[in-house]
Amino acid sequence: VNYIKNLVCIWTGNSSASKGMALFEISTALALPTSTVIIGGGINNRNWAGDGPVEREEATMQLVDVSEAPNYDVGKIRDGELDSKHLLHGVDGSPNNYRVALTTATTPWPAPRHRHNFDQIRFPINGAFEYTKGTTLPAGWVGYFPEGAYYGPQLRQPGLQMLVIQFGGAGGCGYLGEEELREARGALTARGAFVEGVFSWLDEKGKKHNKDGFEACWEESMGRKLEYPAPRYDGQIKMNPANFEWIEDATYQGVAHKWLGTFTERNIRMGFSRLSIGANLAVGDHDAPEFLFLAKGSVAINDKRYGLHSAFGFEANEGPIIVEGFENSELLRVQLPRF
Repeated sequence: VNYIKNLVCIWTGNSSASKGMALFEISTALALPTSTVIIGGGINNRNWAGDGPVEREEATMQLVDVSEAPNYDVGKIRDGELDSKHLLHGVDGSPNNYRVALTTATTPWPAPRHRHNFDQIRFPINGAFEYTKGTTLPAGWVGYFPEGAYYGPQLRQPGLQMLVIQFGGAGGCGYLGEEELREARGALTARGAFVEGVFSWLDEKGKKHNKDGFEACWEESMGRKLEYPAPRYDGQIKMNPANFEWIEDATYQGVAHKWLGTFTERNIRMGFSRLSIGANLAVGDHDAPEFLFLAKGSVAINDKRYGLHSAFGFEANEGPIIVEGFENSELLRVQLPRF
C-alpha cells in the first residue's frame, strides 16, 4: 500500500453517510489517509461505474455572517419549536462531517433520555440548558456531549439561545447531513409519527413499536441497525471558561488563548481565542477541519467585517487565513477529530 496514491472504489449503497463509513473503514484497513481514498457511485449519485468520471464532494472555506444564515429545517423530530440558523456544515459522507447551528427555543422544547452515535458541543448564550432533569449547562459554559453517552430528559425553555455543534466522533460513525435527515424523516412519516421525540409505528400485525426519533432516521438512511459506540466518557463534561486563564500567543501580538480541553485519541479540541483591536491571527492551517464562532466583538477576514455570532469553517490545511480583530473579540474554536 505504500505505492498507492489514490484508491478509487465503486459504492452501491444508498446514502452518502454509508459511503463515508466505507471510506473510513477502507482507509483504516489499508493505513491510508481518508484524503487518498475516493469513493464514487451510489444509487443517489450518478458517478458510478460506467457513468462518467468519479468525483468526490469537497468542502471549501465558509465565512458566514449570522444575518445571512439560512434557517435549518428538516421537519419535526422532537416536539416544540426552534428558530435554528444553519451556520456551517462539513462534507457529507466524511467521518468527521459536522453541522453548526445557532438555535433559539420559541416554545418549550423537550426530548426524552437518549444517546447519539456522534459527538456534540453545546454553548448556551442566553439562558441555561437543562440537559438532564435537575442538571443544567449555564450560559457561557461549554458542554462536551460524547458519542454513546446517555443524557436527558432535556428541556429547552423559551428564550434559550444556544450554539449547537454536532459532528462525527472518534468512533468513525460520521454524521447525517441535512438532506439525508430530511429524506429519512419524510420516508418514516409515511408509515408512522414522531411524538415527543419518539418515532412510533405499527407493524404488519398491528403491534406498536417505539424508537428514538434520530435513531429511527439514521437506520432509515443507512438501511441497517444503529450500533452505538462504547462511550469513552462516563457522561457529559461541563467546562466553565471563566475559570481558565488566558495564555498569550507566542507569535501574534494582541492574541491570547484559553484551551478548555482535548478529548479522545483523535484529538478533538475546544477553547477560545481573544483578539485585541488590530491584532491578527492565522487560522485554518490545522490538520483536521476547524471552525470558529464569534462569541464577542467583530472581526475582519479578506477585508470584510463580520459581526457577533458569525461563524467560519475550514477544511484541513485550508489556511492560513488571517482573522483581524475589528473590535476586542473572542472566538470559540473547535478542532474536529483527525482521521
